[in-house]
Amino acid sequence: MSLLENVLKELPAYLGKFTRMLTQPSRLVHDHLNADDPNALLAQSIAFLLLSFTIALVLAVVFPEMTNPVQLVSDEAGMAAHALAAIRVLFELLGLSALAYLAAKVAGVQSGFQRFFGLMCAACGVMLVIQVFAAALTNISLADPVTAKAWIKLEKGMATLKPLIEQGVLCATDGSTGEVRPNAALGAQLQTQLTSLQATYLQATDRPLFKLAAGLQLLAGLILLIWSGRLWLMYLNGHALSTGKLILATVLLVVFTGAGSLVYELVNAGRTMMDVYRHCG
Repeated sequence: MSLLENVLKELPAYLGKFTRMLTQPSRLVHDHLNADDPNALLAQSIAFLLLSFTIALVLAVVFPEMTNPVQLVSDEAGMAAHALAAIRVLFELLGLSALAYLAAKVAGVQSGFQRFFGLMCAACGVMLVIQVFAAALTNISLADPVTAKAWIKLEKGMATLKPLIEQGVLCATDGSTGEVRPNAALGAQLQTQLTSLQATYLQATDRPLFKLAAGLQLLAGLILLIWSGRLWLMYLNGHALSTGKLILATVLLVVFTGAGSLVYELVNAGRTMMDVYRHCG
């Protein structure tokens, strides 16, 4: 049986569970904190997460997010990059879950990681699908021919500009001092192209459908933020923590998330720059 057939077979039950989790976060928390057999519930949560990941992967490939023209490409390599975006979001959510558990433990939560991980697998399944669905909403703007054609122009312009910046600017970095020394003629050429692309970008984004798509994506993000915040507070309240410890856990979560995000971005930046330098002529 193919992957698609498996997904379609499980979809009705999945949608019911997804809707219940999204609309009744208190029940989700209660079930995981008071489960008689946490191992069985953990297995169900992992199965839900895997199915959510499969659905998110399909959405990411069929309706890739219209982010920036560098990433919005139509070749096979670009589509593979969009498919990997779902994997990246999944690991980001799991990493955030680990930081959240650390913050909760420092604040005094006594339950083991097993129950928390089961809850987070279920929550990550919901958040993953919503995030990818929110990204897919950006395709609404492409129904406007002005935006669509302007975006195609941006794609082509960035396809020319990106290697020019990499080879002419980044690769011009002095290996001993770290200073970037692009030539003046290249700087003038880059400025002209950037000005032209900026005008095209403003033309693409100053359209009703683009603003509608951006607003819907923002709304989905706000819903996700409120839902995850409620889930976090319900989990802490389920352990009868004092108000002070609730605040402490939330502050620690923000601090740990900020520090983890900084490290994560530095790792990505280092990997990206190394890839550029390896291809310097």
